[in-house]
Amino acid sequence: MDVLAPPQRDLEHLATEVLEVLIENDEARLATSRDELERRLPDTSADITAAIGALVAAGIALTRDHLVQLTDDGRDRAFRRVRRHRLTARLLSDVIGIPWWKVHGMTSEWERLVDDEVEARIVDLLGDPGTCPHGNPIPGSANQPHFPDAMLLDDAPVGPCRVVRVTQTLVDDDEALQLLELSGFLPGSEGEIKSRRDGWVEVAGTIRDAALPPHMARHVVVAPR
Repeated sequence: MDVLAPPQRDLEHLATEVLEVLIENDEARLATSRDELERRLPDTSADITAAIGALVAAGIALTRDHLVQLTDDGRDRAFRRVRRHRLTARLLSDVIGIPWWKVHGMTSEWERLVDDEVEARIVDLLGDPGTCPHGNPIPGSANQPHFPDAMLLDDAPVGPCRVVRVTQTLVDDDEALQLLELSGFLPGSEGEIKSRRDGWVEVAGTIRDAALPPHMARHVVVAPR
């Protein structure tokens, strides 16, 4: 995929991705600015504004100055929506066998079919998974992993590590995800940070070594071992 010219995505899919960033920051008690959303999501400013507008109209989010935040009533709805999104991604990956780097792009179509009954069946089938295939926590799961020392790869010390997750910024970057997959430097796997230079980070995955460029190092989360 050409990350400089991503394909047009439907408003509902983009709104869900905005919610994923809002929830991530909400759990960390951080504010979310429009500028941050534009940095982290591969969409135009106009499209992101439209997605925010849809969430505000639905009562899920509100805007104040340049900040976007979840409403009290919208927080539960946002968690439920992101929960189904990430459960669907896990189903596509673990049961149907969709390649890891393709899963995110297919999720928006499938998640529309997930109602309460289907959600419950996915949870039973997969044993209440704690994360989506990219390592991001599934709201409401009793099996969410806990890595208090997790940090961005860009900040992590040289040495053994565990790959925790990939942020929303990279989940639509097929080229970046394929590089992680080919090296075996995937969420849940053990790896090693071997060296860094000029923002690039050389890592050892379960398959082979890889040099990750700066934009990837800023959006892969690891925990030192």
